[in-house]
Formats: sequence, C-alpha cells, structure tokens
Amino acid sequence: MATRTSNKRSSNTKNQPDVVENLEKQIESLQSDVHALLKAVNGSDNQPGIVETAQEAIAETSQKTADEAAQELAKVENLIKEQPLKSVAIALGAGAAIALLARG
Repeated sequence: MATRTSNKRSSNTKNQPDVVENLEKQIESLQSDVHALLKAVNGSDNQPGIVETAQEAIAETSQKTADEAAQELAKVENLIKEQPLKSVAIALGAGAAIALLARG
C-alpha cells in the first residue's frame, strides 16, 4: 500500500511541471495575441514605445501569474500530503456530487 502512495505522489510531482509549462505556453500565446492586437489598433509599429511598454507589462503580469499558480499548486500538494484521508474524503464527496448532477 505504501508503494501506491509514493507512486501517486511522484506522478503528481511529474504533473506539476506540465501544468506550469502549459500555463507558460498560454501566456506566450496571450502575449503574441496582444502584440498583434496592438499592431492592428495602431495600424503599424509607428509607436514602438507603447508596444514595448505593453509587452513589458504583459510579460511581468504573466510571470507573476505563473509564479502564483505554481505556489498554489505546491500549497495544494502540501495539504494533500499533510491530510491524505481528508483529501480522499473530499475527492470522494466531490465525485459523488458530480455523478449525481450528471445523472440529471
């Protein structure tokens, strides 16, 4: 039984970089979209200072968001490690509630 628990913990740890990597990709895509939008609004790159300022602000905000997401994920993992039975009970209750709602 201890083997299963350690395997689940290691798989959760493996998933954490995937979540952070996915967030980073989404943020990069958002930055690209905002840059394209700014180009469309300005008609060209005649005002590079505005575009650079916007890009810097977006990059800073996106980095903060990614950092906060990683911190929250770490908090959740720690809570699960500290209170595994409570975590299982909550997951079971949530699963049962979703199953009941899905039935109609």
